[in-house]
Amino acid sequence: MREALGLVLTAALAAPLLAQDAAPARPRLELSLEETVKRALENNANIAVERFDPEASAQSVREARGAYDPFLTSTISLSNRTELATSAFSGATEVETETTIYNFGVTQLLPTGGLLDVDFTNDRIDTNNAFNNFNPKYSAGLNAALTQPLLKNFRIDAQRQQLRVAKKNREISDAQFRQIVLNTAAGVRQLYYDLIYAIDNMVVTRKSLDLAKKFLDENQIKVRVGTLAPLDVVAAESEVAGRDEQVILAEVALENAQDALKRSIFPSNSPETWNVDIVPTDRASGEPVAIDADAALARALQNRTDVLVARKALESAQISAEYGRNQTLPGADLVASYGATGVGGTKLTRDVPGGTITERVEGGYGDALGQVTGIDFPTWRLALNLSYPIRNRAASARSARFKVARDQAEASLRLLELNVAAEVRSAARAVVANAKRVDATRAARVLQERRLDAESKRFAAGMSTNFLVTQAQRDLAVQEVAELRAMADYRKSLVNFDRVQEAGGGVILP
Repeated sequence: MREALGLVLTAALAAPLLAQDAAPARPRLELSLEETVKRALENNANIAVERFDPEASAQSVREARGAYDPFLTSTISLSNRTELATSAFSGATEVETETTIYNFGVTQLLPTGGLLDVDFTNDRIDTNNAFNNFNPKYSAGLNAALTQPLLKNFRIDAQRQQLRVAKKNREISDAQFRQIVLNTAAGVRQLYYDLIYAIDNMVVTRKSLDLAKKFLDENQIKVRVGTLAPLDVVAAESEVAGRDEQVILAEVALENAQDALKRSIFPSNSPETWNVDIVPTDRASGEPVAIDADAALARALQNRTDVLVARKALESAQISAEYGRNQTLPGADLVASYGATGVGGTKLTRDVPGGTITERVEGGYGDALGQVTGIDFPTWRLALNLSYPIRNRAASARSARFKVARDQAEASLRLLELNVAAEVRSAARAVVANAKRVDATRAARVLQERRLDAESKRFAAGMSTNFLVTQAQRDLAVQEVAELRAMADYRKSLVNFDRVQEAGGGVILP
């Protein structure tokens, strides 16, 4: 009987799945389980949407790193000023001064929280002021200044906190995307097994209908030869009508299973998508699989995406808590600077201050630049700046808030680990239970086959009734469907058992 059912299933897959006998053949697409999963991962709409999140998180990390990019500055200006003399030392009746400025600088935020500032200043002054010893006068200066926090903002500051949190968010985004991929793959596998069940269920219901029709034909022959009362045929006719309804329902269920799987593996909505029949080439197996719930739980706590996300969230909260504690410290900044200046231009010597020029020594910008590069006139400064707000309530409140968020993340992780343990254990029990269901329903189906065979022989010998035969046929059909359902549930429970060791959340049925 089992071999005959296998032949029937093979024949059903060789023909168009949903077409009636008179209907034209529809295109067929034969797919293995792994080919179906591959198509889903390539075309699934959920994955297409979610794959942008890791890229956006990577750009957030890049944005946070941008705080450490050198910042270039420059100032180029030309100004002219004319003033009326206000004293005998003004240098002229009307003092006219033309100033040209061309300064350049670079600012660099350091990984230690320090700030390095390098400035290269230049100007040219041309004036009619009689008291100036250089005209035109060129000035140049090169100065480097470093401000390094020693307490607050030393181990961590806002930029480092943002960068480290952005990196954690990127890791979280990667784990969440992997979770979507794993759950989608699990969902597609379950849809694949649902389609196999729907195909097998349709075959079983059609076989049951054929048995009922055959029994009806036999009853009608007996009525014609006078060995059976016409009233007994009504029961057989009623049974045929009822089983015909089951075939209709099975065909609708198969259509729905086809559409559910198509929606997950095809990239767009088109008539070709809905008119093709997917034919699974892999068959569900009821072979028992050894289950180690303890080992599975250990893998889940180590590898599950939602556990990884919770741990990364806790690490992110710890970074913010560390930053909050640091901001409660007093400000103590070491400031050090070193530089050199130079002056050049045409040097004027007068007989008396503001008097007649007696000597003119030509010079220019190169003189000022030479003094700078030679460090002829150095300048240095070393200082310690201290600051601390009285009561410091803002920083203390922010630190306390970050600590609460960290404690909450830690509690959430512990709760999640408990839920993961319960979910893995439940999934393991489901596999074991469904494996037992497969064995039980298989044994029941074999017994129902024997019962139908015995009842049919008894009926042929006049020792049974029409009702008992049709009841045995109905019970066999029910038991065959139960075996198929148990087989599908067993394979789906194995899929779920593998999934709960790798991904959190539920399966995604596109």
